[in-house]
Amino acid sequence: MMRLRPARAGVIATAITIAVLACGSDDDDAALPILVLSAFPAEMAPLLESTAVSEIVVVDERPWRVGEIAGTPVVIGLTGIGLVNAERATRSALDNFAVRGVVFSGVAGSPRRIGDIVAPEEWHLPDDGPFAVDETFLRIAGEVAADDVVYDRCTILPAEPESDPVCLEHAPALFVGGRGESDDPFGGSALPCVPGGDDVFGCDVAAVPLAAKNDDGGTTKGATTEPDAVDMESAASAREAAARGLPFIAFRAVSDGAGDPLMLPGFPAQFFAYYRLAGRNAALATIAFLERM
Repeated sequence: MMRLRPARAGVIATAITIAVLACGSDDDDAALPILVLSAFPAEMAPLLESTAVSEIVVVDERPWRVGEIAGTPVVIGLTGIGLVNAERATRSALDNFAVRGVVFSGVAGSPRRIGDIVAPEEWHLPDDGPFAVDETFLRIAGEVAADDVVYDRCTILPAEPESDPVCLEHAPALFVGGRGESDDPFGGSALPCVPGGDDVFGCDVAAVPLAAKNDDGGTTKGATTEPDAVDMESAASAREAAARGLPFIAFRAVSDGAGDPLMLPGFPAQFFAYYRLAGRNAALATIAFLERM
């Protein structure tokens, strides 16, 4: 059964009755799940494809799937887009679930190539940080980077579902290290999701078309002084994990960056062309990471 922290008023458990345990031994803690977060449905959908869901727990009107990914116990859910949503959702999950670490899987802007995955070693907020990524998590991510994981390089454009796939000229890869930044374009407000909305602005996962696959070769990026990943959520979740002494890592695949075969003018045009491909590549890296756990 899923181990929860002492329940707050308003927490509703669905699917099956949950046993609430307040404490446990070190051995118990080693068997606790990993909290796996994504911001929007297209980021979480490929993760759920590999999740054996055993139950659903609704906390603060937000569904959390409890189960296993690659043999590792997980609690998986959406934060919503933006710093405020990420902070609130991460805090709510950590207040209610006993977990042993936090992993964020999603997309980002980056000077690296579209489809590449970045796992920064530290995260910054506009007015706070750095929040260091756990060294053990980084080591495991480095092992994943050295593996022969094949990431997607072709995708159907979401706005043109009947068109032929668009394929990158490079083979995406995982890069570990560097600096991540999370910005707040919403001025301290929480961006609401849209019930029944699409796979970016919707509130939960529906049937999401997946990227087409092709595994051709590619190149690597040179040095840069820019952040290696820029998103709207990771640093807020990293701060919540740090406040509880929990290890954290984020796998952010590039949705807007270099190597665009369509030569689109950056964000938001590139994002809306490649978010599904990037979301799937982040999920593939996350799943490989969890498998090594």
